[in-house]
Amino acid sequence: MYTKDWSSIFSTALEKESFTQGEILQIYKIELEARTFFDFEGVVPEFLVMQNIERDSQKTLYYWDSHSNEATCPFCGTISQRECKDYFEKPIQDIPHVGLAVYHVVRRKKYFCENPGCSNSRFVERLEGFADEKARKTIRFKRHCVIRSLESGCKPAEDALKREGAVVSNDTIARYLKIEAAIKIESNLNNTKVKVLAIDDINPRKGDKSSGCTVLMDQEARRVLVIIPGTTKKAAKKAIEMFSEAEFFCRDRASAYKSAATECGKTQIADRFHLIDNAQAAVEEALMSSIPATIFIRSGDGWVQNTQSDGIIPERIYFYVPEEEVEQRIELAKLTEAKAKKYRNTLKILELDDRGLKSADIANTLNIPLKEVVRLRRTAVNTINYVEEKIKSEINANNEAISQHEEILLNRKIKTLSPKARPAQESIVEPYRETVIAKLKKGGNHRTIHPILQEQGFQGSPNAIYQYIIKLRKEIPEEISRDRVENPPELKMEKISRYTVYQQILKRASESRPDKAKEKQKKLQKDTSQKKRVGEDSPLSDKAKELIFGDNSNTSKTKSKKDNKRKKKELFEKTIALYPVIMILINFLSDCYKVFDSRNIAELDSFINKYKDCDIDPLAHYAKSLLKDYEAVKNSLIHKSISNGPLEGTNNIIKMKHRRGGGRAGIELLNAYNVLKISDLVG
Repeated sequence: MYTKDWSSIFSTALEKESFTQGEILQIYKIELEARTFFDFEGVVPEFLVMQNIERDSQKTLYYWDSHSNEATCPFCGTISQRECKDYFEKPIQDIPHVGLAVYHVVRRKKYFCENPGCSNSRFVERLEGFADEKARKTIRFKRHCVIRSLESGCKPAEDALKREGAVVSNDTIARYLKIEAAIKIESNLNNTKVKVLAIDDINPRKGDKSSGCTVLMDQEARRVLVIIPGTTKKAAKKAIEMFSEAEFFCRDRASAYKSAATECGKTQIADRFHLIDNAQAAVEEALMSSIPATIFIRSGDGWVQNTQSDGIIPERIYFYVPEEEVEQRIELAKLTEAKAKKYRNTLKILELDDRGLKSADIANTLNIPLKEVVRLRRTAVNTINYVEEKIKSEINANNEAISQHEEILLNRKIKTLSPKARPAQESIVEPYRETVIAKLKKGGNHRTIHPILQEQGFQGSPNAIYQYIIKLRKEIPEEISRDRVENPPELKMEKISRYTVYQQILKRASESRPDKAKEKQKKLQKDTSQKKRVGEDSPLSDKAKELIFGDNSNTSKTKSKKDNKRKKKELFEKTIALYPVIMILINFLSDCYKVFDSRNIAELDSFINKYKDCDIDPLAHYAKSLLKDYEAVKNSLIHKSISNGPLEGTNNIIKMKHRRGGGRAGIELLNAYNVLKISDLVG
């Protein structure tokens, strides 16, 4: 490894220019002083003087000598001026530069302690503000490592620093981070300026209750104070007691935090977000007990409505299709045996489902597997609509064929009919005119009509009937035109999920809020034509844009979205007609929004009184929970600026930082990532 020595390079260059040795030393000293000023001013202690610089392919070494006249004994604090003739030297790593590690090789003096009572007679002078005693890295390099770890995590920080030339491990970076965090946490726990304490739980490992933690935050400063393991009352109380000066305590609806704050004598404020979220959860729970997961909306005259009242209160309305009509539809659609069976089973499943039977009971009743019931129920809409389309298609094709056949019969030349043929009235078949016309309209011909007329006393031949029919086609073609097949009463079906109903309830209830109404009005006023197309400013090629962004036609997408919204709205209106409870839930949410938007305590009292005795259990339970936590709920209306919103957002960041570390960040490192801010370490 070839090493370049700055002193040798500098001296050699000046010697070639005929400078004397004294001049070279003087210029060299000035040059090193200039480098110290521009590169290390305020970093290296003033009593250190640069002596030389060496560089190889991996590192740069700066050599320093101490020119101090005195030093403070680190053991007793006595200032000493008695120098030893001994020195202490070791390399200290600094922030890397131009892809190389940087080391300061400092030659420090040793002093005799002038305090006779000191336990140490000699000591090495300290480098205050530059490096800690026994440290192998400068203070600013440690801080640089901490900043990098806060930006991306310890392992990514290690990789980045190594690319820059530094020699450091992620374990070392984590240790520096924890040391800085320990100082900050200690400062937080002794902070008497915290007036509003926000608290919430967080689970770094989703689904694992044992990993639950409690996050405490200074709501006014928007800073995490500490993260502690556990979400119990005992853990929360211990943490809250650390902040005795805090006057307000903002929390969600957790009973453990409520009890802990009560025992600590804090003024509690329930978080409005959670209050509204709990109301929405109550609506969702009420929906689950009131309507099925998938709601089938029927339309058309083919459905027969009936009422089931055998011991059921209230009476249950259900729909079915009579068996003879089912068979008629199967015949009209010309279904195969397998499709006909599927169609019959689907209609029967829908009928039993309307009657209130569960899938398992339906399977037992129809003697088919449960999986088959689930599958047929899931594809019911497609099955019904497919058969309807098939019926229409078959009938249209059949009627078209009849029209074409009659046109051929009407226009063709009949050789057996003489131009001077007698009219149909003079035929021997004339007495049976009505029977012949009726059978022709049903699709009969002379061969099928002959046996019927014989039963009525006709003695002629089939050919006589044939000649009679030909004459009728010429004389009264419209009267003997074959009847067209008519479409049976329509059977139509659409479906809407319970989740979609829930979303529509939230949307309908939110429309009553004044802020939402203003937002909707602004949205309508906005010119959609001025919107930029997705990916318009992307540097990608047109081929890549088409692959990544797909069809960028705003018109077609907007139309499709509008159609979907309109369809959902129509289905929702039909669902309300089927389930009146939905309207009650909409009114419940609208009343709830009104309470928290108006921040009126009288509205709160009215809301509780209205719903605490409601027949719908989830709504009554919610109203009673407000009454039970009345003071905290009332305070949430009074103190508008206090909420758990900032902490909820911070919780998402905490989870992100935990996952960024591959889930390996324990409680200490998790605290370090979230308690510290880069702004604390910069400037």
